[in-house]
Amino acid sequence: MLGLSKNKLSAALAVSLLSSLSVSAFAAEERWFEVEVYIFERDVPSVEQWPTKITEARSRKTVDFITPMVSTDLTAVSMGLNGCTSTDWATDSVNCNEQMSSANHKAMADVPMQIAAAKPAIAHLGDGAVLLAQSQSQFQDIMATISREKGTHSLLHMTWQQSMLPRNRAVPVKLYSGHDYSEEYEFNGHPIKATDPSSEFGNFDFMGSQLSNDANKPVWKFDGTINIYLQHYLFIETDFRLREPGSKTVLVAKNELRASANEIETGTGTAETTPQEVTTPYLYSIPMVQNRRVRSDEVHYFDHPKMGMIIQIRKMEPPTAKVAETSMDTATLPEASI
Repeated sequence: MLGLSKNKLSAALAVSLLSSLSVSAFAAEERWFEVEVYIFERDVPSVEQWPTKITEARSRKTVDFITPMVSTDLTAVSMGLNGCTSTDWATDSVNCNEQMSSANHKAMADVPMQIAAAKPAIAHLGDGAVLLAQSQSQFQDIMATISREKGTHSLLHMTWQQSMLPRNRAVPVKLYSGHDYSEEYEFNGHPIKATDPSSEFGNFDFMGSQLSNDANKPVWKFDGTINIYLQHYLFIETDFRLREPGSKTVLVAKNELRASANEIETGTGTAETTPQEVTTPYLYSIPMVQNRRVRSDEVHYFDHPKMGMIIQIRKMEPPTAKVAETSMDTATLPEASI
């Protein structure tokens, strides 16, 4: 009986040792950093000509800290469901977004500039990226200095911890903030207007129906992704869009059908086309697409005529693994014979 107890005890110790070695090897593979980012808008005149064709950022799996904080899933609430947790959004945002798309959900009309956890947090191995509290950030002085500059408006500030992986394995972080223009503009930038039968040009469709599937999609003031990866050096890859209301001039073909009643009946009428310039409101999508090699612990500034980004990637101690607490209760072991 004593021999059996020793065998079971040895097996338990061996499993514990292998688990520790596995965790240590995993920790040695990963390099963890703390990221703090502050993005602001420059409301200043610019001679830049912004594109009039809207291009959406490439759709891919992302870490999304913001959506669970600003969106209420009404279907989940009515059914008593829990929905996606913050960990789900950080590790499987694609699935969570699909759930939201199939449910009735309500997002805030304006996303707050400060996105932070309710209380201080820390990452653990296997958890994915973790959003930190505002008290864990370090940009207060920088933000105060920039906000005093004329023509600058804060867009987004947040801090998180993540492991840095090679580019082919790195998962970008989804960022967005500010006003949702979807009640005023379509995703393609054209204004939402009710059909006016008395209009001289009728219900003219500037872009056709190719983007009709985006009718219920939010159109945020600021939107995009930031991908930070480790390829011997640290790299920061941004794919941002800033929306700015303005106007543009388009050519509209005014058709004047001149035909007799007989010609209309026989289909032999002729149409005279007179192109005419029309100025229409338009929501521009201003891109900020950059890729830069950076050093850890340094504060970096990404410049742009219409916006700016301050970012710091700080070294941190590797996170500890969350190991389930187990106790070897001697009462569960076979009693030794004496």
